[in-house]
Order: sequence, then C-alpha cells, then structure tokens
Amino acid sequence: MPIIKINDTKYLNKETEIKHKDIITLENEGIWEESDNFKKPDGTPSNQFSILIRLSNGDVRGTILNWTNIKLLAKAFGEDSANWVGKELRAWKTKSEKAKGGYSFMYVPTDWERDDTGEWKIPGEEKEISSEDLPF
Repeated sequence: MPIIKINDTKYLNKETEIKHKDIITLENEGIWEESDNFKKPDGTPSNQFSILIRLSNGDVRGTILNWTNIKLLAKAFGEDSANWVGKELRAWKTKSEKAKGGYSFMYVPTDWERDDTGEWKIPGEEKEISSEDLPF
C-alpha cells in the first residue's frame, strides 16, 4: 500500500468541515514532525503529531492531535498508532483556552461518552477517567 504524505493533503478546516459528534475514521498511523507554529521556550520547534482522517462525507484531511488526544487514543487502542488505522472516532467539540478559536476537537471511540463535568465515561470501566488517569 502506498504511503500517504500528510503534506499533500488539505488540512482540516475545523470551522466548516467538522461538527460536534461527527464520526471520522483514522486513515494512517500518523507522523511526528516539527511544528511550523509552536516553539519550545528555547526557540527550537516543538513536535506535533499529524494524522489523516476521513470525514463523514468521504473527504480525507490532515489534522494535528494534541497530547491529551494522543493519550486518549493510546488508552483506547494501545500505544502503537499503527493499531489506530481504520478506527472510527467521534469528534467532541471541547472548549480550549489555548486554541485559536476557543475550542478544539477531541477524537475518541464512538461508544465513549462525556458527563457534565467533562470526564470520559468508558464502557466496561467502573469509574470515569480524567486526563490524569491516562498513560504516560
């Protein structure tokens, strides 16, 4: 199977191409790359995790996953992102003070829910999880 190059794919427009609770599919295992937008305090580029997703209309877009989202996916599917390919996820629009538009999307398995406090409810687990409960 040919390798899909992230840079050849249009990036996701979060304002127009995706909505709260849309279903997306992970198209590749993603890649770590240097960020063009974010730098560490010493001025060196930060790393970012870029991945391809298939939208519900069939279009493929590139997007960047934040660290919290990577930890959620690792909890759901394991730490090897090759195991994430083909997984269907639900997009949860979430407030974020760091994001340009004031929100970001979290992508989690379609059977996960969120309670009123923002904690994830995972089928088969007795307690809800917060970001402190995630691996790494």
